[in-house]
Formats: sequence, C-alpha cells, structure tokens
Amino acid sequence: MGTTRHKILEAAEKLLLLKGSAHVTTKEIARAVGLSESALYRHFDHKEDIFFALMAEHLPVFHEVFQTHQAGTATVRENLVALVLATVHYYGQLIPMGVSFLADKELLEQFRATTQPLDIGPHNVFERLAAYLEEEQRLGRLRQYPSALTMATLLLGPCFQRAFNQQFMGFDPFHQTDQQFAEELVQGLLAAILPS
Repeated sequence: MGTTRHKILEAAEKLLLLKGSAHVTTKEIARAVGLSESALYRHFDHKEDIFFALMAEHLPVFHEVFQTHQAGTATVRENLVALVLATVHYYGQLIPMGVSFLADKELLEQFRATTQPLDIGPHNVFERLAAYLEEEQRLGRLRQYPSALTMATLLLGPCFQRAFNQQFMGFDPFHQTDQQFAEELVQGLLAAILPS
C-alpha cells in the first residue's frame, strides 16, 4: 500500500497515459482512488498540481543512480551502463506525460512557470550526466576532449530516441534488451573517449 498521495499520483498517471491531460478530470482521479473529489483537494489544489508532481516524481529515482555510480568508483563502463539504463527508464516515464503537456499549451506554460524558478526539469538529466563525465575527466579516467556536455549529448540522444521508439511503436524496432542497448552504446562511445 502507499500513501493516499502516492495512490492519487498512480491513478492520475494511468489516466493521463490513457486519455491525455485535457480529458482527465479530478473527479475521475478521485473515483479511481476511491476518494471524494473534496478529499482529493486536501492533497492537491488543482489538477495541474497533480501533473506537476508526477513529472517531478520520477526525477529523484533517476538522481539516486548518480549516488551509487559516482565518478572514480567501479569502472567508467559499469557506471555509464547503469546511467544509460536509468536514463532510458526515466525517459520512458517522462515521454508519455511530456506529450500530454506539449498538447496542452496552457498546461505547458503553467509547468514552465512553476518549474523554471526551481530549476527542475528534463534539462537536469544533461546537467547531472555532464557533471559526472566532467569529474571522470578530472580524475583522468576519460579524455579531456570532447567536452563533458558533448559526451552527455552523445549518450542521451540515443536514450531518448530508444524510449520514444518504444513508446511510439509499442516495441523495440531493433530487438534489443535495454541492457544490450546500454552496453553497445557505452562501448561505442568509450572507444573514442577512454584515455590511451
């Protein structure tokens, strides 16, 4: 069992993925959890607050991977494979919700107004990975060129594309497990960035 707040978020995410943000009502969310609509408002002021909480909910899980795979620990390869797997998983959760936000300009503007002052959002994925790579460069475990941001971009682009393909097509068109994808992606990049 989870807390009532967690149950609300789970129900809202299922409905959001099924119907899109414009077609989900607080009444439906409350009904899915077994609450009255007024009880729902004890946890969230507006439907939009539920959606914003959903977007933020998956980011801490992603950040936890950086706590267990820090620069200078394990091997760069092991760390990057774990970070790629976490990124594919994060994007897999983010993309369906993001599409709903992009389809609702008013909701997107509210999301931007709420998150930009707090400096949270999908761009944090780039910043965290680039910071990790920069630290590995500082430790001499990666070449100094290309830049950490470039390496992060080279890793994250394929991660996003994989998650997008899986969401859009309903399957992996390349018939790889996430583990195989991560290992091959990292191996390809490491050939160019490991010190001689």
